Amino acid sequence: MLKYIENKEAEEKIAEMNAEQILDKIVEIKDPVTNMTVGEMISNLKATARNEKMNVVVSLANGDIDQMLACLYQDNAQGILYGAEALAKILGAEKIVLILPEPLKEQEVEKNFSSSECPTEILYGMCSRMSYITDLLVHPIICAKCFEALKGENVHKTILSVNGQAPQEVEYGTTFAQIIPEAKAVRIGNRIWGEEVRTQILDETFPIENGVIETYSETECVVKKVEEFIGKLRATCCGKCVFCREGLVQIHEGLKDLTAGKAKLTDIELMKELAEIMQQQSNCSLGQTAAGMMLGLQEYFADDIKEHLAGRCHTLTCKALVHYYIDPKMCKGDGHCVENCPKKAIDGGKDFVGVIDEFECDKCGKCMDICANGAIKRVTGRLPKLPDEPIALKKSKDASETQERKTRKRVKPKALLYKKKVSGFTEDSNSQTVKVKGNLPMREMNADVIIVAAGPAGLAAAVTVGEHNLSSIVFEKSNTTGGAANMGMGPLGIDTKVQRRGFNQITVEKALDLHMDYTHWRVDADLVSTYFHKSADTIEWLESMGVEFAGAFKYFAESEATWHIVKPENGVIGPRAAGGMIKALTNRAKELGAQFEMETSVVELIKEGDKVCGVIAVDKDGQQIKAMAKSVIVATGGFGNNKEMLAKEFNLHLCKDFYPFMVPGIVGDGLNMMWKAGAMKYGAGIEAIYQLPDNLNWFLLDAVLRQPNLLINQLGERFMNEDRMGNTTFTGNAIALQPGNYAYCIMDGNILKHYKKNGPDIEDIVHPQEAFFGFEQQAALAVEQGYEAYFEAETLDELAEKLQMDPEVLKNTVDEYNEMCDLHCDTQFNKNPKFLHKLTGKGKYLVGKFYLGAYGTIGGIRINKYCEVLDDNFMPIEGLYSAGSDANTIYGDSYNFTLPGNTMGFAVNSGRMAGESVAEYIQEQI
Repeated sequence: MLKYIENKEAEEKIAEMNAEQILDKIVEIKDPVTNMTVGEMISNLKATARNEKMNVVVSLANGDIDQMLACLYQDNAQGILYGAEALAKILGAEKIVLILPEPLKEQEVEKNFSSSECPTEILYGMCSRMSYITDLLVHPIICAKCFEALKGENVHKTILSVNGQAPQEVEYGTTFAQIIPEAKAVRIGNRIWGEEVRTQILDETFPIENGVIETYSETECVVKKVEEFIGKLRATCCGKCVFCREGLVQIHEGLKDLTAGKAKLTDIELMKELAEIMQQQSNCSLGQTAAGMMLGLQEYFADDIKEHLAGRCHTLTCKALVHYYIDPKMCKGDGHCVENCPKKAIDGGKDFVGVIDEFECDKCGKCMDICANGAIKRVTGRLPKLPDEPIALKKSKDASETQERKTRKRVKPKALLYKKKVSGFTEDSNSQTVKVKGNLPMREMNADVIIVAAGPAGLAAAVTVGEHNLSSIVFEKSNTTGGAANMGMGPLGIDTKVQRRGFNQITVEKALDLHMDYTHWRVDADLVSTYFHKSADTIEWLESMGVEFAGAFKYFAESEATWHIVKPENGVIGPRAAGGMIKALTNRAKELGAQFEMETSVVELIKEGDKVCGVIAVDKDGQQIKAMAKSVIVATGGFGNNKEMLAKEFNLHLCKDFYPFMVPGIVGDGLNMMWKAGAMKYGAGIEAIYQLPDNLNWFLLDAVLRQPNLLINQLGERFMNEDRMGNTTFTGNAIALQPGNYAYCIMDGNILKHYKKNGPDIEDIVHPQEAFFGFEQQAALAVEQGYEAYFEAETLDELAEKLQMDPEVLKNTVDEYNEMCDLHCDTQFNKNPKFLHKLTGKGKYLVGKFYLGAYGTIGGIRINKYCEVLDDNFMPIEGLYSAGSDANTIYGDSYNFTLPGNTMGFAVNSGRMAGESVAEYIQEQI
């Protein structure tokens, strides 16, 4: 088959044979790719032919990217042509089409094909099976075998090329052990096999495909070899067949993820499913045989797949799974690796144990070659515990040096250099303007209960009074229900089934002790106890309405898992998750008969004597409404968006030195009405947090920059233990004591890489780890748009200029902080040493300007455990009740973030408590 040997007598004898005689001689010859016999191929074609006239098309298989068998066109052109003529005679074909590989075009192979009795056309390129669907498409090896069979020669053989050697004829019956050397893996054509293939016998049934054999040793990664080969097949794919095109793309990308340590077990299962579909549904040999690489990998090399899923490659071939590190015990600190790294990926230097930056390292191995101490290691899988930053070989400073650091001469700050205020943020108006149209008659309404505002407290109250068969009217100035809760995630619950299922239970007794100790007993313990004891039942109450909870969570490590986050509709836990709870409460309130008056503002409480018995409201058209009831529940949510009240009560200036969640309409109108009606003015405060201005639009910056790095004020001085930054209340309190109510948190590109590699220092449920990988894109946008709460600088001098800060003070603070990082000991505030990351400026200094913020205001009036509003004599004002943030005075001077979900929990629970108390009060009046 490999070489044409001229035999005139045989050629003349063949020419005299008829179609039936020819078919009888060649009927059992098999296609090396499909394993179909010539007889089967001809029968199938005749059964599906659309016309009587057809062609014989000779081409290498589409999937044959090795094209080793192109040698047949060079050395056995006449044999192929005679075999094709024989097939043409059987079919009565009009012509023979020879499709030759493109590289043969320059070698003028056409001259090797002498003229034949049947017209012959020669083309170059790859065969498209779909273009020849009505023709007999045959492999050149079939033609060569047909010719030899007609001459009466042995055709029980095939052509093989092992590891790039010249092709050889091998007779059937030979074992593969006689053909190929010992190997871990063997590629035959487009399929991968295990070493056990050497025991098999080569015969006509074995799928030899194009006859190319390649062996892989123990030092080669089979997974990587399959990924590279699938990549070649993908590049060859014509793209006309969906199964082949999409299958190759997805399998190749999946294998790339596998060699990068990013794949999951479900990805492997998907790739197997795709390969099986490709094998059955692809239109040509490319897709059909390509599947064999993936299926063979799964069949014979499952352990290699598991290894890569676990992030290891024992051959050290897959670069993403190979790690270089410096062994601190062996490093002598000569600094040669730092000096000679072409990527400058090693931090350290003379007399320091270096640290390799994995994000910059291209794993060239030059550092290993140059290290005379053997300190640089190469491993796969997990790295040992290593320092994040270079360590001075001198383990500790002597007493005199330590004392010198402690007694460093103070650099006094000069007068404050305030940066201009942040601009570009909308200041809501002081309060919603209510216009009354004098020509409209007053509308009168009546109900058992009037509820002012439809936030979580008001909605819970509406549902509760409905459950007690009381009618209610809910006035809401907005066009939607929920208020601030639409931005939240879920309420507090204590000793709930949700907690017990997750092994996160906390008893009411423990929670009550924690809360009262936290507040130093400066709050109404009876009110807190009533709320806490009710909270578990409230979670089940919400579940009965169809509310699902994703679980009970902590906000940060030191908190308790009391935060019952509503299962979000989009499946992603984060801000606005509680929207589903608001919908459920709203729908349930309506089912129970609550009448909602939307875009209608309550402007006054109506009193008859000492009793509150109704409200005056104004709807969106300016028409006044007089609504009378047996009791009124006010749940308007505080005054977090009223700049005059914030300035008067707290000396805070909206969008200047204070950036709360500015929920429209939360302007204190409910408090003002209750104060006017005689309510005690009591306990107003804020749920202090800290954040970047307009933080929801700069969420990734806010998430990444709030890690516990160097935190300084406008004077350039450090002022708190940054490892407490996970507790946003503690940090907000500390920032509120600084000039301007803001602070700068400073990190650099090196620290950012540390977080990408190891995860954040402080984990919380709101800010996901994915934020660290999207940070740079948003940071670039912030620089481009001139966002005034984010800064980048190459040097400390440049940073001091941008922050309008004394450069000498800033440098002194950074130097002192870096010394503590070198010592692994914060001698100023005792920060956790794990969070001491030296600021080198590598990759720029990255700085966020964090302001005092708040979820909103809390308190302003005083209630008892029945949610009755009290006057200055601590006596209830008859008919007047309050719930939610207006009445939330249970935190003392600081929001209790150690029991997260507290404010929304108080709102929903106090709404229920108010509704139950109103029902009891009304029942007593009957």
